[in-house]
Amino acid sequence: MGTCRLCGKRSIIISDVIGFCANCIREHPQETLKPISLIRYRERSSFGLPHKPPKGGNVRCSFCVNQCELNEGELGFCGRFVCKNGKIKINAPSPGLTALTFYHDPLPTNCVASWICPASTSEGYPEFTCTEGPEVGFKNLAVFYQSCNFDCFYCQNWHFRDKTTHRFYKSEDVVDAVDEKTNCICFFGGDPTPNILNSLDIAEKACNLKKEFLRICWETNGSVNWKFLERALSFAMKTGGCIKFDLKFFSKSLNLALCGTDNSWTLDNFKKAALLARKRPHPPLVIASTLLVPGYVDSYELEGLASIIASVNKDIPWSFLAFYPTFILNDLPTTSWDHAKLAERIAKKYGIKNINIGNVHLLSNSYKISP
Repeated sequence: MGTCRLCGKRSIIISDVIGFCANCIREHPQETLKPISLIRYRERSSFGLPHKPPKGGNVRCSFCVNQCELNEGELGFCGRFVCKNGKIKINAPSPGLTALTFYHDPLPTNCVASWICPASTSEGYPEFTCTEGPEVGFKNLAVFYQSCNFDCFYCQNWHFRDKTTHRFYKSEDVVDAVDEKTNCICFFGGDPTPNILNSLDIAEKACNLKKEFLRICWETNGSVNWKFLERALSFAMKTGGCIKFDLKFFSKSLNLALCGTDNSWTLDNFKKAALLARKRPHPPLVIASTLLVPGYVDSYELEGLASIIASVNKDIPWSFLAFYPTFILNDLPTTSWDHAKLAERIAKKYGIKNINIGNVHLLSNSYKISP
């Protein structure tokens, strides 16, 4: 049972770690965001990362929404970039290396799009898949980036922040892992956003292999510079892949509080991408997903996100994922069935046609949501 330090409300879906309820963060950002930033300062200091996007430096990084302004030797918020000799450079032991891991998953795998993509359905057959139904016997090449330009308090892959675990590879190392049974590549993390040039390089080299089926996908917070996202969409479009947008919040203040940065580029990029998705509705080019964080991704946030999706393309698939307490935000319950059904009702109310509830094994009856 948590208590909001501003309004005094008590509830199982108010986090004492955060200290404030969703309404107070939305309505009183000046009073709530500063105390929350102190939590982030402690958390990120332990990993040697700046606690907020640096500003006031001599050189600006333009890869993402953070627009970090760095002085000599200073790290960007993502930890991927550093200012060296007055220029933005990759923070790696030598040029051409990226901190990542890669491995094969058997298809169909449990990615965000698995319920709607060619690897597990007949979507895209025969142009983008060799099978009618699940691609049993084939593999996905998962590329996990060990950096991110967001800082989500509920990150399920938070261990990547530990730099002592980082391993560095060239693009060619990843491409060499594509074999005759590899039917798709998915970039995730962390996030592909600060690593977008590396992922595009891998995508281009992989496409040059001239495999009959090799879908290229990205799973991302979507806050990358549009000119790079547009290139990623082009690769996904022609290969039968997709861009999976993690739409975390509708409200800027909640995104700042729980994810450490602005969501304006995410929402703007999603709108542009969703319009492009009309050119290839099958299999879907763009897919939305939202983690149902108890108490914080509430009806207001869901209504806002639904209105955005419906305004640009009601055919965009939207998947709701169940929350599990982890990392900093570890004092909330798992998502309840009531919460998941509320999300489903709101999506349907706005005419969104393709809805999925994922991670159902995590859903509980831990709290009720008013209709």
